[in-house]
Amino acid sequence: MARYIGPRLRIIRRLGKLRGFTRKKPFRRAFKGKGALQGKVIPPGQHGLAKLFKSRPFDSSQGDYLVRLKVKQRLRYNYGLTERQLVQYVKKAKKTKESTGQVLLQFLEMRLDNIVFRLNMAPTIAAARQLISHGHIQVNQKRVNIASYMCKPKDVISVSMKPKSLKLVYRNLQEYTEQVRFHKNRLQKTLAFLLFQSKIMPTLTAALKAIQQGTVFVNNRKVTMPNYICTNKDVVSISTEKGMRKVKFTEV
Repeated sequence: MARYIGPRLRIIRRLGKLRGFTRKKPFRRAFKGKGALQGKVIPPGQHGLAKLFKSRPFDSSQGDYLVRLKVKQRLRYNYGLTERQLVQYVKKAKKTKESTGQVLLQFLEMRLDNIVFRLNMAPTIAAARQLISHGHIQVNQKRVNIASYMCKPKDVISVSMKPKSLKLVYRNLQEYTEQVRFHKNRLQKTLAFLLFQSKIMPTLTAALKAIQQGTVFVNNRKVTMPNYICTNKDVVSISTEKGMRKVKFTEV
């Protein structure tokens, strides 16, 4: 079956981050000059800066064709489909009486390679397809080596009871657990979470709203980023109706 083997970083720089496509993070260059193009993302490629100057800086709207094209490309690359496969799924979704877009996403999400990816047995959908094609995945205690196999509700997805299969899946699950632990520790150090945890704000939504309104200061500097990472030396000041309230987080 055909699959994409070209450069992946170029794709995600143009279409945005696709978790099922690759683990690489898109690097986006921003124009640091002055004028209407200040802060605009430079398109990927050697001549990206020239393309930026040729674009219309005052027209931020995009045509319908361009929007639909990017959505189609995101579906194709994220789920690892060819053009013909995507057309077949669309034709199949049109035959139903429900919303075509919703049914199309249901078909794509019920693919075996996507379910293996959602179960965190593989870091990407392409890696999940490789696990399936090598016979490491079972459906209802039967080995299935077809990545496009359409699963049904109450199907049991399991790993083949082989040392190599168990070792591969265990390694992928361990990597995912470490990533979750890292992001959880980082979240606990953010300004919005600390305001909510220390009961300064009643809810996390109130903390986010206060930071966006500019009523929270860190070391006498206004901070409008909820994901600002605090340290033990930071002094947080909150503007209230009764005046300024200063707090220092010692357990960061």
